[in-house]
Order: sequence, then C-alpha cells, then structure tokens
Amino acid sequence: MSLLLIEIVSEGMIFGADRNVTHIYERLGVSKVEIHGQSQRTKVLRWPNRRALIGYVGAAEIGGLPTDEWLYEFIGDNLEFQSFREMAFSLSGKVQEQRYLDEKGSSAELLILHLGGFEKREGVWVPSIWHIRNTHGTGANEYLDVKKDFLCTEVEWPWPTQEQRTRFGERAQSFDPFWIHQTEDLGTFNTIEAFLKAAFKVLCEQGHGTHAFPSSLSEWERQVKMSILTYSAYFQAYKGPGEQLVGGGADTVSLKWP
Repeated sequence: MSLLLIEIVSEGMIFGADRNVTHIYERLGVSKVEIHGQSQRTKVLRWPNRRALIGYVGAAEIGGLPTDEWLYEFIGDNLEFQSFREMAFSLSGKVQEQRYLDEKGSSAELLILHLGGFEKREGVWVPSIWHIRNTHGTGANEYLDVKKDFLCTEVEWPWPTQEQRTRFGERAQSFDPFWIHQTEDLGTFNTIEAFLKAAFKVLCEQGHGTHAFPSSLSEWERQVKMSILTYSAYFQAYKGPGEQLVGGGADTVSLKWP
C-alpha cells in the first residue's frame, strides 16, 4: 500500500512518499502460498516544467510497467495542459482504461493518485489538488468498496479564494499544516504523526539545538520526510519480512506558491 503525504503551507505544496513497492511472486505448491517481497521505486513525480506534482499509492504496475514509469510516459505525453481539471479527468480515464485491461477477470486492486499544483482563480494563485481513486468508501482504518471504476474529484478548501494563502499559513504557524494522508492503517499513522508534530512544536518553541520553526519550503519538506521515515521505522520494528508495506526511504517533491 505504501504512504503518500501531501502538505500545503504558505510557501507552497509538498508531495512525499516512501519507496517500498510490494510484489507477490509465484504461487508455489498445492497450497498456493503467496510469496511477498519489496523493491524500491519513486511514488512522487514532478512535471518537467514544474507546473504540477503527482503521487500514488496502491497498484505497483499499470500496463505492464512499474506505476512510476507509466506515469512518466503519461507526463511526457501531456507536458502542457490548460487546467488541472482537464488533466485530472484525462489521467483518470487513461488509468481506468488500462487497469480494466490489466485486471481482466480478476478483482480490482486499490490505486489512489493525487494530482496537484497552483492555478489562478479570481485573479489570485490558489492550490488545486485532484483525488483519483477506485475506492468508493472508507472505514476507520481501511479503504472499502474497491471497484474497477475510478472517481475523480477536486479537494475543496474551507476558505474563500482570496483568503486561502493566509489560512494555509495560519494552520502551518500552529504546526498543523493542511495535510492529505493515504496509507496502510491510516489511524495508526495519524496517531504517530500527531505525536511527531507535537514533539517538533516543543523543540521549535524551546529553541532546542538547530530546530527552528520552518521558514522555507525546503525546511517544510524535511518535516514531511521525517514523518515518512518515522512511519517506515514503525513497520520495520513491528512487521515481518514481506510485510514492509511502508519503508525503503523517502522522496519529496514540491512547488512554490507563485
């Protein structure tokens, strides 16, 4: 499943993810035992012109390619686009079409993607994040009703357009930046993340060592990377071989608020 973490602060937008990809190898013997293992791939990417970010969790392959390679090809075919809405629905349609072919008669495998960047609305730059997924419901700690059909919706912000950058900044100043999390056992991650944010808040307020309140996008990226590495450590400590659904390092990509 892995971990995708998105944060928005007044300086910009950050996508981060772990690198572990889980594979199911040949089924052996009469009992058809499944052998699980991990390899490492990037799960967050940036358009070459730096206008957009994309990240995913879930299915490791699309169209016979590692998911990141398939997404790189999609980006290459769509270097320029008019709007995030247009690009999100195009991506959703292409993913659904290919996954139908990939899965054929088998059950649908979970796949969640986020596409994000900044675009002008009412004369000001605001974040736009689109949520593409084939899970049609969620429980306390799990994704439910996984289908072959994909949904594509834009994340709605609770503030007027003209106030958004200020409001995102206010949340970040309280060391609670706006976030979107997608991962295995989301409740456990959110609990660990809350304690981690609280600990760093204390370190910053006390001026402990080199820990000062983040003042740049790159410093916020470090916080995102720390969250990913901390949850990876949880899996390393408590899960056995083949169960390291989160781990393998951390990647981050970001866009500055125009």
